[in-house]
Amino acid sequence: MQPLSQTLKKIINMNIEKLMDKIDAESLLVRTDSLDISFGEISSMFEGKELEIRPSYQRLFRWTASQQSQFIESLLLGLPIPPIFVIETESRKYELIDGLQRISAFLHFMGTLSGERYAAGAKLKLFNCEIIRELNGLTSDDLSPALRFKLKRSYVKMYVIKKESPKRIKYDMFKRLNTGGSLLEAQEIRNSTIRFLSENFIDFIQRLAFDKHFANCISYVQEYNLNRQYADELVLRFFTIKNGKLEDYKQGSDGDSLGDFLTKYAEEVALSTIDFNFDIERDCFIRVFETLSKSLGADAFSAITLRGYFAEQFHAFQYEAITIGLSKYWQKLNSKDIALNEKIKEVIIKLKKNPKFIEATENKLHKRTSGSQYLKYLRQRISIAEKSFEQIWSK
Repeated sequence: MQPLSQTLKKIINMNIEKLMDKIDAESLLVRTDSLDISFGEISSMFEGKELEIRPSYQRLFRWTASQQSQFIESLLLGLPIPPIFVIETESRKYELIDGLQRISAFLHFMGTLSGERYAAGAKLKLFNCEIIRELNGLTSDDLSPALRFKLKRSYVKMYVIKKESPKRIKYDMFKRLNTGGSLLEAQEIRNSTIRFLSENFIDFIQRLAFDKHFANCISYVQEYNLNRQYADELVLRFFTIKNGKLEDYKQGSDGDSLGDFLTKYAEEVALSTIDFNFDIERDCFIRVFETLSKSLGADAFSAITLRGYFAEQFHAFQYEAITIGLSKYWQKLNSKDIALNEKIKEVIIKLKKNPKFIEATENKLHKRTSGSQYLKYLRQRISIAEKSFEQIWSK
């Protein structure tokens, strides 16, 4: 192997220095602090509203009674606890960004947690403690004063992202801490993280997810998925595929590229780096789904069986094609026009029986959102749908 030339060495050294300068510059933007804090202090801060847990984030508390109980057992045994992360707000309060399951488990045990899942004052009864089985069946009221004091004096490391840090740093911190966990679905993470950039777009998405006509059209979505904010994801998917630059879609080899594409689009809207007219987009969405609701209702996105019946199952690929295809003509839609609704129904039924459309919406591995040919078949099914709807107004 020939030795590197002096010129090449200089170029490499210059690039390394530029990289180090870039890292140093970005590092200076981050303002952090750390402290050891007891769970008793955390509880007092939560009750005094000095520690905020957003309602949308509280809904992500998923630990079972067994997981919560074993965490309380770990505190009593003095086992090491992973650190928690908070953001300092402009009012100098702390907002939780990582540690929800641990903090909520403690608050539930002490009876200070309230929200959608537990009524105010509800206290965890310990269950499935494996090391100290005598704890099973006990609540915090059953512990001796010494054990209650020991529990409250359990310490955890708290990292604080100071308010001087840029908003984007706070957003990236939350996303990186919470992405990839098995407890949270992608849209649940988006709904929480995007709010650090802007509240408006996520509020817009969630309001539309409650639209009665939209809800009717996705009736066959399983309750399990709805509880994990899949309806919100479907709303976001509509706007992302309709407005996003599909040429920027990048197929990854190690994950769901559609998820990354949705997140990128939501970030851009939240940061106003792309145009998004909320009024026009709302009108388009409502017209499309009101029309579909009155034309086919819950069967709008279900496949037709060989016997000619609707399968009564939600088909995400049909959702993409039919909604995006119809949105091209949204200004021509009038849900009160019964004849038009009937014509749209006929076109959609014919579309569902189209062999090319069936092929483009098959749920095969290489065609799925993480598959190698998802984008190819997405374009195909949208194109087929657009041409089918075009016939309604071209005659």
